[in-house]
Amino acid sequence: MRKLVLFISILVTSSQLFSQNCFITVTPMDTTVCPGSPVSVTAMASLLNSNQSFNFNTSSIPAGWTTSGGLGFAPPCAPASPDGTAFYWASTTSSTPAITTASFDIHCPGGYVTFEMIYANTFTSPCEQLDQWNEGVALQYSTNNGGTWTTIVYYTWNGTVLTSIPTATTPGASGTTSMSSWGSYTVPIPPAANTTNTRFRWFQQNTSGNGYDNWGLDNIVINAMGGSCSDNVDLVWSNGLTGDSNTLISGAPGSDSTFTIAVYDTNGVYQCSSAPITIHVYDDNLSYNLQDYAYSYCPTTNPSVQATNITGAIPPYTVNWTDIPSTNNPQALPTGGAEHDTITYHVTIADGCGFNRQDSVILIVNKLLNIDSLVPYNASSCNNDGAVVAYVSGQTTIPTQPIYHWNGPGATNPSFINSTVWTNRSPGWYYFLVTDNVCTDYDSVQVEPKNPPMAVISANPLAGCDPFDVVFQNNSQNATHYLWTFGDGTSVTTNDLSSQTHTYSSDAQIMLVAYDATNCSDTTYISVSVQICGCTDPLAENYDPTAVANDGSCNYPQPVYNVPNIFTPNGDSNNDYFEIEAINYSNIEFTIVNRWGNLVYQGSGLNPKWDGKINSTLADDGVFFVTFKITNIKADKIYEGQTFVHLVR
Repeated sequence: MRKLVLFISILVTSSQLFSQNCFITVTPMDTTVCPGSPVSVTAMASLLNSNQSFNFNTSSIPAGWTTSGGLGFAPPCAPASPDGTAFYWASTTSSTPAITTASFDIHCPGGYVTFEMIYANTFTSPCEQLDQWNEGVALQYSTNNGGTWTTIVYYTWNGTVLTSIPTATTPGASGTTSMSSWGSYTVPIPPAANTTNTRFRWFQQNTSGNGYDNWGLDNIVINAMGGSCSDNVDLVWSNGLTGDSNTLISGAPGSDSTFTIAVYDTNGVYQCSSAPITIHVYDDNLSYNLQDYAYSYCPTTNPSVQATNITGAIPPYTVNWTDIPSTNNPQALPTGGAEHDTITYHVTIADGCGFNRQDSVILIVNKLLNIDSLVPYNASSCNNDGAVVAYVSGQTTIPTQPIYHWNGPGATNPSFINSTVWTNRSPGWYYFLVTDNVCTDYDSVQVEPKNPPMAVISANPLAGCDPFDVVFQNNSQNATHYLWTFGDGTSVTTNDLSSQTHTYSSDAQIMLVAYDATNCSDTTYISVSVQICGCTDPLAENYDPTAVANDGSCNYPQPVYNVPNIFTPNGDSNNDYFEIEAINYSNIEFTIVNRWGNLVYQGSGLNPKWDGKINSTLADDGVFFVTFKITNIKADKIYEGQTFVHLVR
């Protein structure tokens, strides 16, 4: 269980008893704690000096005190003081009332100014009450013999406590208040006022004039309690503890307990006692209200639930939804987007003592509004004779009617209708939405064409040399008659799928329109192109660089060649090789043998040649036999021959 530690400042709740010579403050006087939690109670006491407790029983002000305004001790319009003795009565004259103390040594920290005060309680002079916001009385202090004053508290006509004197006159009084009878007031001494030379005064800055806004004061105690000021007492706690004025009692009570504190001087003489101090221990009585079920009739609606009337426990209270998670109260329960579901959400409710309760709320998601089905009625390809129908259930018709919304074809089509039926529709996608005062549902459906005509065409060939014939095949479906347009200004109408043959000398685009019995149509296109034909071989005599197709018309020239009958391989760079000079050829091949028929050289290529050597040795002068083959440019014909050649060095 969580521990709640209470160390309560003296400014909160205290028990204060005083006589002329004894003053005790106990903090706190009453408190309530969690079971097992530590409790701290502080008692401070002091014996007052004779000049720190004052009354006006002798119908005079104490020595060293001063007043302004009227001064009286037998007022005509205030009830007797609580102890039945004379008291100071501040009445308005030519100046505003105030009563100022002598200077005190209150250098010890802490302490209080305690007094009894009353405001006049009628609406006529000389007892007219303080009835404007700025006509109240301020308690002030000065540490420079009255040169400057600092406001500690200010009491308005209705008892509201401020920290400064207001300038506004409103709000004004409308009847008697708590200030219209005697009250006891305890004001902590500010730290800045704890000096060896401090004065106090009760000061009224504003009045309505002579005989108005009067007030009374009695039984004043000015007491500093900390430090050395509390060294002159001993405390006796009724639970057996003893000590000085700073004695601290602490512990972890398990049940209610009550005790008092007695004050003795250092000689053991009893001076006074505190009022009874009670410590209450909380029981585990946490209770609350929380619904068992929550309902959502739309997946986008998250219902809100709340734990209410949390009582019987100490705050702060916490509500923890463990499945969400969240500590909100109230809390929206997510549906998770489901249209139909049952979800349990667990919650822990706890108080400041750690007492807690485990609970849960069952969320029932039941989407009522529903599009049961969308039915399409297919349309003819060329006639808007289709339809769409929506079947809807679960509408909440009170207080508003559902709104039906068809639109299409296509999700962004601006055409729409507020109905469950839409007739005279063309093929395409249609979108339906229904909205009532609870939810929204949506769906879509496609209206398809009923056996539309489909024009399909093929052609062979698609390209050729001018002129060329093309055969067109009609592969159309669901049609009864056809229109051919051949792209050269001619057309033909047929009632069957027969092929068409047409001759072209230039490029053309052919169109086929297929019609059904209602003249609904479909159209398709195909293109044919006429090519530039000619000789595309650059080696041919009639090569045409603009031709893109070879028409087989290329002409090639015959080889022209010269076979020498003598050569002189003597290294003078003149006729050093045997070679065949030729034009209009693609290959030369020749073989050379000596007079005994032995091979001395064999070569082929575009320019084979013999340097006159046999096995790297220059052959002797003589006659050699040559056999040759020359291939034409097209490489489809070979020219052969033989001859003799003389090698001369």
